[in-house]
Amino acid sequence: MSLTSARLTLRVPEEHDIDWMTAELQDPEIQRNTTVPSPYARRDAEQFVASTRERGDNPRFVVTITATGGPAGVISLHQRPKHAPSIGYWIGKSVRGQGIATEAVIRICRWGFEDLDLPIITWMARVGNDASRAVALKAGFQMEGILRLRVTSQGRLRDCWAGSLLPEEFTPNAR
Repeated sequence: MSLTSARLTLRVPEEHDIDWMTAELQDPEIQRNTTVPSPYARRDAEQFVASTRERGDNPRFVVTITATGGPAGVISLHQRPKHAPSIGYWIGKSVRGQGIATEAVIRICRWGFEDLDLPIITWMARVGNDASRAVALKAGFQMEGILRLRVTSQGRLRDCWAGSLLPEEFTPNAR
């Protein structure tokens, strides 16, 4: 399965992504601001790719630049029983600041609302992750506040910002 937007293709992670993911996730900023294991090892990328194929309830996509096929990041739509669906994403250092994250978030939200009929999509990011917050705001998420000690980053519980987006608030051309 894949999703496309003006510049991007979101596709299922494949074995050939393992080395790229392992290299990108050495970035201290990604380790500090996401829930990826820290330190990040090749076996973590192998497990990520393998578990993506096994679990259909948490769609995960490699974000690629359609024109080149080059990978840019990863985005996930987590759907857990008794929890609101939520998104998570990271973008590689070399392609940050180009609107890729915002375009990927808008595309996955469109899919969630139009094809999966989700009632809400939530977003959380470690307090201080200004880049992720900016992306969420550009995509139309409403900030709801700070949740204390709700995300694990680098082996510790951290405070996080929380936001949400409802189908009636979603505008695919947000930015």
